[in-house]
This record gives sequence, C-alpha cells and structure tokens, in this order.
Amino acid sequence: MRTTCKTLEPLLHDYAEGWLEEAGRARVQRHLLRCATCQEKLKAWSAVGRALRELPRLPAPACPHGAPPNESEPRLALRLALAMCLPVALLITAYGNHWQLPNWEQFTPYEPLLQLTERAQGWVLTIWSWLRGVL
Repeated sequence: MRTTCKTLEPLLHDYAEGWLEEAGRARVQRHLLRCATCQEKLKAWSAVGRALRELPRLPAPACPHGAPPNESEPRLALRLALAMCLPVALLITAYGNHWQLPNWEQFTPYEPLLQLTERAQGWVLTIWSWLRGVL
C-alpha cells in the first residue's frame, strides 16, 4: 500500500457518505482516478452504507413502566449517587487509612431494641394477666 493510500484510506468512508468538505473531496477524487485499490475500497464502503440504509427501521422498545421516561430521572439518579458519595467521603475522612472491617461477633445492631423489649416484657405480662382475669 502506498503512502498516499494510507493517508487517504480513513477519508474514504466520509467521502462515500458525502461528509467531506470541498478540498478533501477533490483530494480523494484525484487519488481515486489513479488508484484501483482505493476504488474497490470505496465500492465496499458504499455497499456497506447502502446495506445499512436498507435495513428496516424498528421502533424503540417501550418503557418498562408503560410511560415515557421522565426528564428528571437522570437528575434523581445523580442526586442519589451524590448522596451515597457523601457518607463514604465522610467515613474516609474520619478514618483515613485506619479503616478496618468491624468484628462481626461483637457487632450487635439490635442491642437497643433488645433492651427495650426486655424492659417492656414485664409490663406486657402484667397487663396480659390482668386482661385474662377480667375476661
């Protein structure tokens, strides 16, 4: 492949689609008059373009919720992403390089709830026994 072909080959698709400006179009046309290889490549690009244009146009798939997507959804997704980033940034700032996973054996998220139910258990049993005596 000649040097001229290497530099003009990327322009063949644009030439076939009519996207080149006047100077680029004239340059490619001059080259095509002398180069049979690039003429074949141009025919191939043109055939691909025709085949693509002849494909049937399919409608876009319907939105899964039945309604067109709302314009505010991307903003909502962005806000949620930013809202998730803030606590992570605070954790990184607070703990820095000293962050370690918690010891799961000592991790008791329901401890306050357990304490409340133990305190209330006595009162509930007293009220229940009174109700049974009344009924």
